[in-house]
Amino acid sequence: MHLLTTAADGLFPLSFSGLQNVNAMAIQDYNFFYWFLRPLVEFGTICHYNRVVVKGKENLPRDKGYILAPNHQQGLMEPLAVLATVHRAPVFLARADIFKQPAVAAALTFLKILPVYRIRDGKESLSKNTEIFEKSKQVVLDEHPLCLMAEGRHNNRHQLLPLVKGMFRIAGDTQNSMGEEPMYIIPCGIDFDDYERPFHNLCVNIGKPIPVQPFMETFRENEPLALNQMRQTLAPAMMDLMHDIRSSQHYDEALALCHSLNTYVRRQQRLCNNSWNRFKVRQSIAHWFDALEQQGGEAFERLVERTNKYIGDCEKAGVRPEVEATQWNPLVLLLSTLALAAVVASCVVCKPFLRVLLFCIACNPIPLLPTHWIVNRKVADTQFHSSFNFGIRFFLSIFYVIVFSIVMGCTHGGCWGDMLPGMGGFGWWLVAFDLPFLLAYLNGPIHTWLRRLWENWRLVFKLGNPSLKEARRIRKDIESSWQG
Repeated sequence: MHLLTTAADGLFPLSFSGLQNVNAMAIQDYNFFYWFLRPLVEFGTICHYNRVVVKGKENLPRDKGYILAPNHQQGLMEPLAVLATVHRAPVFLARADIFKQPAVAAALTFLKILPVYRIRDGKESLSKNTEIFEKSKQVVLDEHPLCLMAEGRHNNRHQLLPLVKGMFRIAGDTQNSMGEEPMYIIPCGIDFDDYERPFHNLCVNIGKPIPVQPFMETFRENEPLALNQMRQTLAPAMMDLMHDIRSSQHYDEALALCHSLNTYVRRQQRLCNNSWNRFKVRQSIAHWFDALEQQGGEAFERLVERTNKYIGDCEKAGVRPEVEATQWNPLVLLLSTLALAAVVASCVVCKPFLRVLLFCIACNPIPLLPTHWIVNRKVADTQFHSSFNFGIRFFLSIFYVIVFSIVMGCTHGGCWGDMLPGMGGFGWWLVAFDLPFLLAYLNGPIHTWLRRLWENWRLVFKLGNPSLKEARRIRKDIESSWQG
């Protein structure tokens, strides 16, 4: 399975003494260092986004093991989303070729990841899956969650791929061992409103548990048929929980409409402008588009033609469709500009305010680094851009906070020491160590606000652009055809 491939690049430290003995215990067993690091990773995951919304968490069983089946559109980010969502430590399955190096294999096992062998690893390797599936079964029997990316590989589209059968074979074997006690597969939809850049929104949508017991009679008599039945039950459940665009031929047009019509549809339905409602509206627009495509006819062909024209005009104007359609009203733009101007003016006329602001920036400078530019140039696979960006920012932040807080403590505040002369070195160390965590939590909202302010002023200066005017005319024409 194409999962967690970036873990091999050092997203967790290898220098713990307990890591060397991790293979001596079952992968789901308690590990002090894992539980010590997990809250930090969860916090880093939350801070990587502007908003993290989790729905349906009550559907996760608390007193038994289960199989969690999310969609997979990024290399590492879905597993991190799962890690920040489930109650207990989940065990993951990943493709076996990343376990070749002993040190990497030890690190992945420490992270509670098991290898799965594929035909490309050699036919002789497939027999090893018997042991892996047995370990996976034991994870659930020991009342831990087992997370398998149901598609078996990642996909950089808002589109569910065909599900692989390995999950359902594990589910059937586990249910056999549990007898009459029920076990469940939990469908899960994970949605990123931007795949590559940090400080956007993440929605985790957990569905109702699917019991495996009803499939067991068929599983014992005709296993391939039972596996297909499980797959046919899980796939539509996952589609209902994610932003799923069924169209392959007109995917780009459908995605553009999901963004450009979002504001209009939310206003029609009187929905607040928040990340969850934007996600739900994207779902409804995708369903509307797919239904029109199935009907076909001139109306659909005209919609596709107008949407392509709209996308082309936005490109000519140098504006993304999701930005063009979500311009702030003049009052919001004015108030936001005045707020930023007030901050700048305070820095000019009030030196203590400037020094406090500079200290906050010194405590938390990593978000200002354009790490995504480096990742975009060095990592060819776009589906790993966000994963590498997260890893770079996460470890740079940890290293920087440790070093900066020690420097502040040893120098009694450095150049800021005269601001609070009565505070000793320990006090400065404590402030320099704790403040970055608060600032990290605020990074998403602040960054999003500044980015939106910049994008809106760019739109203001482009108002006379003929391509932008034509794009807006076409969008309003398309809005009139909405019948969701």
